[in-house]
Amino acid sequence: MLRPRDAGSPARHEETTLPESPARAPNTTRFRPYHWLAVVPMLGLLGGLPFVNRVEPYVLGLPLLMAWIVGWVVATSVVMGVIYRLDRARKRDGR
Repeated sequence: MLRPRDAGSPARHEETTLPESPARAPNTTRFRPYHWLAVVPMLGLLGGLPFVNRVEPYVLGLPLLMAWIVGWVVATSVVMGVIYRLDRARKRDGR
């Protein structure tokens, strides 16, 4: 059971202050046009589902729908790698 603290009793913790952090550069990360590439896998995966929603034909032993999903998972990794490379190239150029 909790008891109310007496008004006259001292606080059990001391007030602490955080050390001052060094001045940070302003956030220069902006949305770049190539960031729109991240939308492509989502559109491909969700937009194509109605067209590949069948069992046959088989692709590499997988039903067409499952092969479609696996293909877009791999494509997502490739697209994210491209975006990462473009971001690194921009930072390296100092833009």
